[in-house]
Amino acid sequence: MSVACAPSCGLDQLGRRVAAALERARISPRDRIVVTSGGCASFVADSIEGAHHRVPLGRSLPFGLGLASAAPSRAIYVFLGDGEAAGVGGNHLIHAARRGDRIRTLVVNNEVLGGPGGFPSPTTPLGGRTAATPSGSTSPGLDLAALAGTAGAAWVGREIVSAGESLDALLEEFATATPFAFLEIVAPCYPAFGRWNGFASPEAMREALAERALAVGRLWPRREALP
Repeated sequence: MSVACAPSCGLDQLGRRVAAALERARISPRDRIVVTSGGCASFVADSIEGAHHRVPLGRSLPFGLGLASAAPSRAIYVFLGDGEAAGVGGNHLIHAARRGDRIRTLVVNNEVLGGPGGFPSPTTPLGGRTAATPSGSTSPGLDLAALAGTAGAAWVGREIVSAGESLDALLEEFATATPFAFLEIVAPCYPAFGRWNGFASPEAMREALAERALAVGRLWPRREALP
């Protein structure tokens, strides 16, 4: 069983807000290349004009690195879900940040593998329940923003998908941030996670996400690019 993206997740609005931020940053569609492997992150990527590439799960960042090398004048934006960023593509994330790859990566973190019906993700918090693990996760979830920053990313940010002007400002900063740039957007997935964890509604889940956010805004300062 799969779980479709629900309006309550806010990803349709996030896609439009990312597109608007790129316009405000004056990144022309002809100067953008968008990479995704599908899943929830693709709902965001699909709203953005530019050359699009859909690649196998776990290969988005290496593919983006190849594009950055082949097209040095283009801005490369890679959209990942938490399952790819922290799981099958986690090693690529660490080394892309370490090397300072000329890529800007946005991760949609809904703390669950919702596409296949509800399986635990590497970011599922301790005790978080899913259809596949009704008794709850027995290990803490990875902090993706901290991981990227510790690995050496030049710019790292995190925000809740339902945030207002602060999210729009962060998206615009991300659009032109020194690469490797990493932006984590925490979003609710009520069908695959919220209803399994006692939230009465998608709205209640969004409020809880905002209250327990470890940090918001830009977490790491810009780092000067190497000559």
